[in-house]
Amino acid sequence: MARKRLKKNCGGMEEKENMPNIGNDDLLSQLPDSLIHHIFSFLPTIYFVRMSIVSRYWNGMWLSAPFIYLDDLRKFNKKTRNRDKFFKFVSNTLRYHKLYKKVPETSIISFKFHTSYSFIGSASSRLKGWLNFVIQRNVKELDLNVRSYCLPQFILNASSLTVLKLSGLNLKDLSLSNFPCLKVLSFNYLTFDAQSLQNVISICPVIEDLEVRGRSWMDHIDFAVSNTLKYLSLFAVKFSRLWLEGLISGLPLLERLGLEYCHDAINISVHSHSLKSLYYYGCLSNISIHSHSLKVLSIIVDSSSFEATFIASNLICLRLVCGAKAVISFEAPNLLEADLTLHEDHSMHPNDDIVRFLSNFNSMKKMVLCICEKDIIFSENIRRTCAPPLPNLKHLKVKIKDVHNELRKSELMESLFWCAPSVETPEIEESRDY
Repeated sequence: MARKRLKKNCGGMEEKENMPNIGNDDLLSQLPDSLIHHIFSFLPTIYFVRMSIVSRYWNGMWLSAPFIYLDDLRKFNKKTRNRDKFFKFVSNTLRYHKLYKKVPETSIISFKFHTSYSFIGSASSRLKGWLNFVIQRNVKELDLNVRSYCLPQFILNASSLTVLKLSGLNLKDLSLSNFPCLKVLSFNYLTFDAQSLQNVISICPVIEDLEVRGRSWMDHIDFAVSNTLKYLSLFAVKFSRLWLEGLISGLPLLERLGLEYCHDAINISVHSHSLKSLYYYGCLSNISIHSHSLKVLSIIVDSSSFEATFIASNLICLRLVCGAKAVISFEAPNLLEADLTLHEDHSMHPNDDIVRFLSNFNSMKKMVLCICEKDIIFSENIRRTCAPPLPNLKHLKVKIKDVHNELRKSELMESLFWCAPSVETPEIEESRDY
């Protein structure tokens, strides 16, 4: 039976078109239009346009999609490196949408624009016009990745926005405005002044997710954010310990905190009654975490040694990458599983540090341990004078870069059974990543 689809022409009128029977092998075309639009929202719009050329069934469907994703044409055709062709494609895409959008029930939900082209002079004015078009269509999600482009002030007056992601832009000389509905705000490698950063973040009364990815030469950041924030990620930015402590204490709903390569953040103290997951990656001297709600903790430390205090009664998942000289204090009675990676120790020592380090996890039932072969083979003196560090462990998977020979493997198994006497057969995996 032929399927009928309402086809909207460029004048906004509707006409019925008899579509041919859909074969069983064309599963995508049998999906509802809303689901097809959602699938193509993850792909640049040019793919959707190409589909309309291949098949009459898809003719014009891209015009009804509430998602527009524009990316450099050079990524899809190596022969197409002309900036003017890309600009023409963008202009035509929005022009046809403008004609089609005369139908009142349609709108643009998401507009994503990623390009490596520079926008200066007349090109800047052209991009400003494109952005003004989608803002007038009450766009909800705006994702811009444009090198060195100055964000227009009118973007900050877009009351319809719920998601704003900015990459590579200049964020300077922006005055206060209002984002009454914005819940997600992401800054990636922007050039900005401190006041403009504060002006944007402070006008989001219902914000829930904030990401700031900085540059190595950035000054210290200092901003206040609404207490509605649930997710905070800071990457390669500078801030003081007191500022972070004060920020966290003012966020009663904060559930996830991510800190990665944050300059000067080598001494961290986190006290929160709402935090559920914490991720840290970088150099570290001291970290103190006190959170009864914390369930997931991931600490990846470049430093050879550091001190850590973890008080987390509900912690259930731990990933720790560090050196065996780390001094750790644990209060996590519900932690039954851990994923540990120990940096290779080139010093000559009788494994005392390894035994002491593993003893911090003596209540563990399950563990994945990535370690150098020589560091996990304990001497007879160590086994004679020290207690097994993992007496309650039942399941152990050891990842080692390489096991040199069968004799060495026998020594390894003997050490593992001493280290974890209650374990069932240990699993040894050779890992190239270590």
